[in-house]
Order: sequence, then structure tokens, then C-alpha cells
Amino acid sequence: MRSEYLKTGAALALLLLFTYLLESAVFSSLPILGVCPMLLPLLAVGVGLMGGGLWGCGFGLAAGILCGIAAGSGGLMLSLALCAAGFFSGFLGEFVLARGFPSFAALSLGVLLLLAFLQLFRFAFYEGVPFLPLALTGLKQTGYSLLFLLPAYFCVRRAFRPLRRARTV
Repeated sequence: MRSEYLKTGAALALLLLFTYLLESAVFSSLPILGVCPMLLPLLAVGVGLMGGGLWGCGFGLAAGILCGIAAGSGGLMLSLALCAAGFFSGFLGEFVLARGFPSFAALSLGVLLLLAFLQLFRFAFYEGVPFLPLALTGLKQTGYSLLFLLPAYFCVRRAFRPLRRARTV
């Protein structure tokens, strides 16, 4: 059983690094409507939902650190938000929600909207930037990120394959 945990952890680490490179190197230079997608929050939600709160919290913390590096600021806020998102996704997956794609999509939408609000909060309330253009930017970023729901879901599902096989045997 220990080897399955190691295989899953290695697969998730590779997925995290690949997605970080994809988000920071490729999609940062391909903005659509002036925004870039956030892929790491999708993975944090998926890992929490499929692996449980502990997996989600750890992965969310690592993804938040990398997301903060990619964004250039707000590293602590993103780290804490993604850690909480991974943990609560795992909690909800254990006790409330099914671990399928509809739950993943709903949780991902909620987390992306929450992160968009957290990103615009400082500009809207401390720097006096009008709220409507910020909200539209957040909605565009959320929509662009949601285009990657299916690939994120299947990649995380594939990473947890060794654990799923070990539990059924």
C-alpha cells in the first residue's frame, strides 16, 4: 500500500510542476480578452475532492505557493486560500458530495470566483479602482479557467489511479 501512496504523490508532484510551467510560461503569454487562466486552483480542488482533506490541503499549499510566484504578488493569500480550498473540497468529498465531475465543476467554480474576489479586493477597497471593471475582469478570468475543467479533472483522476486500484483489490 505504501508504494501506491508514493506513486500517487510522485504523479501529483509532476502534475503540479507541469501545470505551473504551463500556467506561468505558456498561458501568461496567451491572454484572451486581457486575462490569463488559473489552472492550479482547479488541481487543488480536484486533489482535495478525490484524495481527501489532507491531500487537498498539502497540494493546495504547494499550488498556492507556486500560484503566488506565477502571479507575482499575493503569495500568502493564495497559499492560504488554496490550502483551505483543497481541505474543504476534501471534507465535502468525504462527507457531503459525490466525487464526480459535477461536484468538481461546482467546487471549482466557487473557488475560482472566490479567488477572483480576493484578487480584486485590494484594488477595489484600498486603491479606489472602480468595482465593475474589476468584477468583469474576474469573471473573464473565471470563464477562461473553466475551459480547462475536463483536462484538470482527468489528470487528477489519473494521478489517483494507483490508490483507487489498491483500495478495490
